Amino acid sequence: MSFSRAVAFLWVRTWRNRLVRQVQRLKRPRYLLGALVGAAYLYSLVGRSVFVQGTGRAVSPNARLFAEFSLEVSVLGTLVTAWVLGADRPALSFTQTEVQYLFPAPVTRRALLHYKLLRGLLSATLAALAATVFVGRFTSPRPELFFLGAALAMGTLYLHGTAASFVRAWLVSRGRWGGAVRWAVVGLVLVAVTGTLVSTLQAHPWPDNAGAPFAVREWLREVLNAPGPRAVLWPGRALVAPSMARSGQDFLRYLPASLALLLAHYAWVMAVEVPFEDSAVASADARTRQQARRGDRAARGGNIRVGRVPFALKARGRPEVALLWKNLIARKRLGGGLVMLLGFVVMGALVALVLGDLRMFSNTRELLGPMSLMVAVAMAVIGPTAFRTDLRMDLPKLELLRALPLTGRQVVRAELAASALTLGVAQWVMLLVALVLGVGTDDETLAPWSTPVVLGLLSVLPTLGLAGLFVQNAAVVLLPAWIPADSERARGVEALGQRLLTLVGTLVVTLLGLLPAAVVALLVGYPLFTVMGRWAVPLAGLVAAGALFAEVALGVAFLGRAFERLDVSEEQSNAG
Repeated sequence: MSFSRAVAFLWVRTWRNRLVRQVQRLKRPRYLLGALVGAAYLYSLVGRSVFVQGTGRAVSPNARLFAEFSLEVSVLGTLVTAWVLGADRPALSFTQTEVQYLFPAPVTRRALLHYKLLRGLLSATLAALAATVFVGRFTSPRPELFFLGAALAMGTLYLHGTAASFVRAWLVSRGRWGGAVRWAVVGLVLVAVTGTLVSTLQAHPWPDNAGAPFAVREWLREVLNAPGPRAVLWPGRALVAPSMARSGQDFLRYLPASLALLLAHYAWVMAVEVPFEDSAVASADARTRQQARRGDRAARGGNIRVGRVPFALKARGRPEVALLWKNLIARKRLGGGLVMLLGFVVMGALVALVLGDLRMFSNTRELLGPMSLMVAVAMAVIGPTAFRTDLRMDLPKLELLRALPLTGRQVVRAELAASALTLGVAQWVMLLVALVLGVGTDDETLAPWSTPVVLGLLSVLPTLGLAGLFVQNAAVVLLPAWIPADSERARGVEALGQRLLTLVGTLVVTLLGLLPAAVVALLVGYPLFTVMGRWAVPLAGLVAAGALFAEVALGVAFLGRAFERLDVSEEQSNAG
């Protein structure tokens, strides 16, 4: 059997086996239900607009101009990245299995190169299909032409990146003069592009009537059509033109140039081919080690750096405190909390800038207060999903937890405590910042309510986060087969449907749990409001938090008994 036939056989059998395994999983009700929900979601997202509403919808000029400009800039960014960033070695990645079986085989280097190029082009085609589904159907009246054009463009960019890596590897092999030649050429190109853009902006300054309708669009159109930017953007426009074709005639007009570019890049790769076996083996080894560190927690057990513990664990005392101690250490080791907090702040700043709120530069204090409040509220919604140092983290060890000399209530309570403490402290910090800096102080109507409302949220938001964590952990005990472990990466339509069902169930249970707390807060807060005014809000919040906490306490008692009755082996056998 020739190498090409062997590769074709391998790919066909791999895809067939994957499809058969996916179909066989549908025999289990949870996967079948998840597949139905996932398929319905995808149909509502994509299929309805394609099969019911049709694809001939008109695209607004603004959307088309924005899409063309974005795609052209993306192409130029990819070209610059191919020559400036990344390691100076051939950009051909092989898996450990491919290295083990293909490299010792009687296969020429040229055949291995064609093998990887074909895989890369297939990946580019799949990426073009995804871009068509999620972007092309909004920006082009002919999604099928967008897909064909995007496949050609992405395939050409892939070949360009491969050829550029070969050239860079060859220059590095030539020593210092090779590196000097590379950076001299890159520097000259960047200087020429910068000079062109500066001269063009001097000739076409920002319009004084930018607030007028279509003024910015016309200015951008004039800048892009100027001779200098046209020359700079030509590579991007040549690759983007087929995907943005409005008709079949336009596509056929651009097609010869796109095919010529694709073939020219293929010939370029063949002409500058350099040895890539050593770098491919090193990359495969590094990728395998990285996957082992990320996916196999046991494999990285020898490299754990605990550092300072949250508190000294005494030899005597309540045994469930040891679980809290262990999960707090895990929270510290996993990190991510500070990164997530900074991510919330940066995201809030970007949203404020997009909405045109420039107070960040003129009055930082007025912006940070509302932003801190917004982050605290957002953490009550997103935090229970993000902070997972509880039963979700210990899902593979449920049998071990059940063997501990602890009641089910003690285990559930201790597992909830670490995530609740971490999330609650982060929310309190954000609320205290909002309390000190003030929220809505520049508004006469909101300013008197700022302090009472933030004081009320000090008790409500952490309790709301605790309720969300309880719902997440209840799913682990009541439906353990539906919850993927941290190290698992479920894929497919059925996995998407399972996540949607879990999300909807979490929202429904949380909202139902909030109803009693809201009623109690209203019954207590309204009479107090007639006497105390707005200062009744902190008391009403405290009452609502107490009611919600009582619900969680009752739920923990129920969940503890369910945990004691849980048959982990039966659940695992059903899942398998």
